[in-house]
Amino acid sequence: MNNITHSYSKDIEKEFKKDFFEKSIKTIRYSFLILAFMYSMFAYLDVLLAGSLLKQFLYIRFLVVVPLLLTTFLLSFGKYFRFFWQELLLFTNIIGGAGIVIMIVQLPAESFYSNGLMLIFLAGSIFIKLRSFYSTLAAIVNIILYNILAIYYFNNNIDTVVLNDFFFVSAIFISAFASYYTEVSDRENFDLLRQLGQKNSEIQEINSSLELTVEKRTSSLYIRNEELKEEISQRKIVEIELEAAKEKAEHADKLKSAFLANMSHEIRTPMNGIIGFANLLHEAENEEELDEFIKIIVNSGEHLLNLIDEIMDLSKIEAGIIKVKVDHFSLNELTKDIYDMFVMNKNVIDKDIALSYENGLEDNESFISTDRMRLKQILVNLVNNACKYTEVGSVKFCYKSINSQLEFTIEDTGIGISDEQQELIFDRFMQVSMSNNKVHGSAGLGLSITKIYLKMIGGNIKVNSKLGKGSKFIFNIPIKYDKQNSIS
Repeated sequence: MNNITHSYSKDIEKEFKKDFFEKSIKTIRYSFLILAFMYSMFAYLDVLLAGSLLKQFLYIRFLVVVPLLLTTFLLSFGKYFRFFWQELLLFTNIIGGAGIVIMIVQLPAESFYSNGLMLIFLAGSIFIKLRSFYSTLAAIVNIILYNILAIYYFNNNIDTVVLNDFFFVSAIFISAFASYYTEVSDRENFDLLRQLGQKNSEIQEINSSLELTVEKRTSSLYIRNEELKEEISQRKIVEIELEAAKEKAEHADKLKSAFLANMSHEIRTPMNGIIGFANLLHEAENEEELDEFIKIIVNSGEHLLNLIDEIMDLSKIEAGIIKVKVDHFSLNELTKDIYDMFVMNKNVIDKDIALSYENGLEDNESFISTDRMRLKQILVNLVNNACKYTEVGSVKFCYKSINSQLEFTIEDTGIGISDEQQELIFDRFMQVSMSNNKVHGSAGLGLSITKIYLKMIGGNIKVNSKLGKGSKFIFNIPIKYDKQNSIS
C-alpha cells in the first residue's frame, strides 16, 4: 500500500473497491433514506422562516433534492451501480449542498441553513461513504458556489460572507479529515484481512501438505504393518512347517535306524544259513542230507538276492534315479506274462496254489499308455506276496475298466493282515518289524515300493483283509479312450 495515497497496485485496488462497495452498500441505502427524510423535515423551517421564499425553497426540497436522493437509493439496487456509485454520490452531495447554499444566501441571518450545509459535508464524508477525494471536492464546490452567490446577493456585506466561510472551511477540514481517516481505516482493515487471508491460505496449504504427508505416512505405515503381519504369519507357518519337518525328520531318523538294525538282522539270517550249511556240506552222511543242505543254501541265497533287490530299488527311489517312462503296450499280454512267471513259482508248485487271472478288456482294446516296467513290478510284488503268504487255497489277479480308470484286484486265501498292520504295511521302513515277515522270510519292503511306483504313475492302492481269511489288494491307474473307443 502506498504510504501517501494509501492506494494499492492495480489488481489489489480493484479488489479493495469491490470489497469497499460490498461493505458500504447497506449503509449508503440507509443514509439516503435518512437524508431524504431529514431534508423533507427541514421544510418545517421553511414554513417558519422563508416567508415569501417558501415556495422556492419547497421546490428545491421536493422537486430537486429529495427526488434525487430517492432516485440514488433506488439505483443502488441495480447491478451496474457499483461501476459509477462514487460519481453518483458526489453529484447527489453537490446538488443537496447547492440547494442549501441557495437558501443560505437568501436568508443569511438564519444559521439553521448553514448548519444544514455542514451536516451535508459530514454526511457525505462519513455516512454515504464518499471517498476522501470526492468528499473534499464536493465541499469545495459548494463553498465556491456559496461565495459566488453570496457576493451576488450580499453586495458589500463581506463580513457575513467571511463569517460563513470560516464555518464552512472548518466543516470542510473536519469532513475531509473524517473521510480521509475513515478511508485509511477501511484500507488498513482490508489490508489486514487480505494478509490474514493470505496467511490462512498458507496455513491451509501447509495443513493440506501436512495432511497429505500424514496420509502418505499413514498409508506407508499401514502397508508396512500389513507386510509385517504377513511376514509374521509366514514366519509362523515356516516355524510350524519347520517343527513338522523336524518331527518328521526325527521320526524318519528313528525309522531308518530301525530299518538299518533290521536290515542287518535280515542280511545276517540268510548269510548265516549260506555259510553255516556250506560248512556242513562235507559232513553230510548221505545223499539225502546233502540235498537238504544244498536246498537250504539255495533258498537262503534267493532270500538274500530278493532282499538286495528291494534295498536297491528303495535306494534308487530315494536318490530320485527312477523316472516314469510311458510305453504303449498290450495289458493283456502283460497279465499273461505275469501268470506264466508265477505258474512255475516255487510257492505255487510246492503249496499247490490255484493261480488264475482274468482280463477285463478284449485283446484289441487292451492297449494302454503308461510305465510298463513300473506296472509290471507292482503286479509282480503283489502277486508274489499273495503267493508267499498263502499256505493253501488260491490266488487270483484281474482288472476291469471303470470310466477313465483301470482297477486291478489281487485276491488270495492266505493268512490275512490284522487291522493294526493294515495301517502300516505301505509305510516305508515299517514293514520290517512285522512278525509275519519273519515267518515267511521277507523284509517287507515290496508294498512300500509298490505304493511309491503307483504314485509315480498317478494311481492309488487300498487293502481289505481279515486274519486267517485272506487279503484283497485293489489299485487304480488312470487311462484314456481314443476316438475309436479303444484304450490309450
